[in-house]
Amino acid sequence: MGDAPAVAEPDALYCANHPHVKTLLRCSKCGKPICQRCGVRTPVGIRCRECAQLRRLPMYQVGLLHYLLAALVALPVSFVAGLLMQQVGPFIAFFLGAAVGGFIAEVVYRVTRKRGKGLALLVCASIVAGALASGGLGLLAAPGALLAALASWQALVALLTRLNVVYVVLAVGAAFARLV
Repeated sequence: MGDAPAVAEPDALYCANHPHVKTLLRCSKCGKPICQRCGVRTPVGIRCRECAQLRRLPMYQVGLLHYLLAALVALPVSFVAGLLMQQVGPFIAFFLGAAVGGFIAEVVYRVTRKRGKGLALLVCASIVAGALASGGLGLLAAPGALLAALASWQALVALLTRLNVVYVVLAVGAAFARLV
């Protein structure tokens, strides 16, 4: 039969960001050569990072005013929730803790209309502070409880029950998951 014509190999291109990496890819908008690590998949093809215009969603762009609003809302709600959860005890707190944490996160979200890791950490810190402050009110009535907690493990268990650690752990987990 005959010899097949030789297929010409394309000229070797090198990535614009990684000059030592050979590539055959080009940005579908500007034509700049890019490697697989630099390429961003878009609905219209692979583009370089500049042309893809990667930006965070507006929901995740949290400013100082949003953090302030979140703290002003989360702290009092967490304090009231801590007081209520002390009254129900650890058994009921096991069933309500996550729902209360999700509720606190939802209230913060409705006020700020923002989400993000920083906001979630602020709400989690507010839940812990609210539980400590509400538990601290009970400790002010019995100041020897803290010293007694250091002396025996039964008193320590009683103190942790008063602070409702079960509620705090479940509420913090739910709030973090809701806002991240």
